[in-house]
Amino acid sequence: MKTSQPSPSHPRREAFGRGFHQRNPLVLVAAALLVVLALALVQYAVLNGGFLAVSQGRYLRIPNDDYVHVSYELARLRRHPPKGPVVYIFGGSGAIESIVSQRALSRAIAAAGGGRVQVVSLAAHQQTLAQTLAIIDFLPPGKGVLLVGLAPSRFSSSPAQDVGLLSGRPVLLRSPVLQKLAPQLFRRGPSILGVLPGIFDYVGSYVNQRAAAGPFWGLSLPYAKHYYPAGAKGALPLAKRQNIFTVLRRERSGYARHSDYNFQVLREIVLLGQERGYAVVFYDQPLNIAAGGPTWGGVLPRYRKRAQALAQEMGVPYIHVERGIHLTDADFADLYHLLDRGRLKWQARLAPLVSRALRGAASPAATPPPVVTPSPAATP
Repeated sequence: MKTSQPSPSHPRREAFGRGFHQRNPLVLVAAALLVVLALALVQYAVLNGGFLAVSQGRYLRIPNDDYVHVSYELARLRRHPPKGPVVYIFGGSGAIESIVSQRALSRAIAAAGGGRVQVVSLAAHQQTLAQTLAIIDFLPPGKGVLLVGLAPSRFSSSPAQDVGLLSGRPVLLRSPVLQKLAPQLFRRGPSILGVLPGIFDYVGSYVNQRAAAGPFWGLSLPYAKHYYPAGAKGALPLAKRQNIFTVLRRERSGYARHSDYNFQVLREIVLLGQERGYAVVFYDQPLNIAAGGPTWGGVLPRYRKRAQALAQEMGVPYIHVERGIHLTDADFADLYHLLDRGRLKWQARLAPLVSRALRGAASPAATPPPVVTPSPAATP
């Protein structure tokens, strides 16, 4: 009877396995240092665009993975800074759905007399003002306009919701300005782990999401630039209004509790943008007031009045796209997101207003006057 001979690789595997049972303090310290070094290298690669060697689609968890898209776009911008003026768009998914495309808005601005300009949307689903501040802090040096979208939901986020930004959640970046403001905004200091918690969160959600919905890990997934692409249909009018009272109550409550915090962040956005040489412009994101009412539960006139006062104090134009166009319920997919027909109306009005801001930014002697807000009773 033949006895199978042990494979020559067995002794090597056994020696490798014994390494995990090693109790020598020097060996354990060396192993710990190697782990720390590896994690430091991973963090350095993430913060310095080392992941650009792989296409964005391989990192996406879902087609509308706005946070990954913003992180990837920021890394690309820092690697190849724009040479001319740029219009950066910030806001929530309502801001994403308010333009046809970056290229189409760029052409419309040029046609309106704003000159050749690159448009880059850095808006994201449920983007908070603190996230906007962190993203602006991560931008490369340049010139142009920071188009900061305002909406009731943008003034309802809490410090507890935003504190994760200190550790790279949900956007994988590190903002020195936000770290400096952390004791004032969040009553705590920066994370000693840097953005590693954000990296671990991303990896876990990537593995789970790709396993659940596909495609398999590492395969490319196209980024969906719109939640409601051309030809998409919105909800029925009754469906849009089904939970309207719950929505208005939530946003009214969130504004009452967190508006002071968010206006503090908005002020920091203006200070940072102006310090970096950009023209900061406020604008209201689209809202389906046909469904939500002209005052949006009383929040609209309250935040607009306060935002206008801040704009006047700091020399920031506050443009109101909605006043120059007539949007109907049919232009919206729901309460916040424009369909393609609504986007065409909005972009056609937005372009000349941004063009005016660009001309003002190009003339240091001329500071563009803020748009005066009518009384709340006359505000649509």
